[in-house]
Amino acid sequence: MGSAFVELIPTRVRVSLSKVPSFELSIGGSAANIAVAASRLEAKVGLLSAVGTDEFGQFVLDELRSERVDVSRVKPVGGYRTGVSFYTVDRKGRKRYHFYRFPGYSTPEATLDEADVDDDYVGSSRAFVLGEACVRRLPSRKCAMAATRSAREKGRLVLYDPNFRSSMWRDPVRAIQITRRFIHLSTITTPNVQEAMLMTGRRGVESAIEDLLDLGPEIVAVKEGGSGCTLATRQESLHVPAFKVHATDDTGAGDAFCAALVVSKLRGMPLRAMALFANAVAAIKVSRMGTKDAMPSLKEAKGFLRSRRMTIEGL
Repeated sequence: MGSAFVELIPTRVRVSLSKVPSFELSIGGSAANIAVAASRLEAKVGLLSAVGTDEFGQFVLDELRSERVDVSRVKPVGGYRTGVSFYTVDRKGRKRYHFYRFPGYSTPEATLDEADVDDDYVGSSRAFVLGEACVRRLPSRKCAMAATRSAREKGRLVLYDPNFRSSMWRDPVRAIQITRRFIHLSTITTPNVQEAMLMTGRRGVESAIEDLLDLGPEIVAVKEGGSGCTLATRQESLHVPAFKVHATDDTGAGDAFCAALVVSKLRGMPLRAMALFANAVAAIKVSRMGTKDAMPSLKEAKGFLRSRRMTIEGL
């Protein structure tokens, strides 16, 4: 559950937005990216989201269908446009987003309410993955809460990815409180280093992880970018370095990581194997330009690991 919109990918990087000669049309949004990534890893995936009743909305639906994602619960919202984002990569390789998603006009996912939660549909899954976009405002926050509670009541795995952007919230203090509430309801949460410390008020990753585990999740997976990741449970904590690759575009890398993490958990992999698999899928993604088209298949992920002389239990 989360956002699905149109993303315009620059055909030239390391220049300003005004210097990009053209853009390629793709789909974006954390939830849509995770759905595509998980589908390419051979999971059966459905998406709970909303799009506008415009041609961009139809494009998003068509692209998701082409990736074998069930869109029967993606709601076209009359009177709304589908959101658009651009991103650029500057000379130092730093990414910058430019969102054209205006409340009441091009944020159709914000209109989701509790009536849009199909308990039977949620219950038919083995895992429920929630993105941050639907928890920012009402009524979609109530929808996200209802869907999350439904999944937990049915004993399903719940992954919550904070993906926190303070500029998207009206009240940053309230935002942290709400985010902590959803972390409490999750089985797995996947903050980056900054988010982990922001949500706990801690200055170190280890102490932040301890506090996050105290909130209730079974696994805290901290995304550390080029350094790799740290996965922790009550029983163990381990840091797994990132694979060295030539980084081209890290857009969607966190989404690829989340998708691989939930797929590996459903396959019954042990903690280290989960981390290695998620790091591998993210590494392939950052070595390619774009988002959707850069997500690797399961075959590619296995081939990547073989090239590093690694075999993973459960693959």
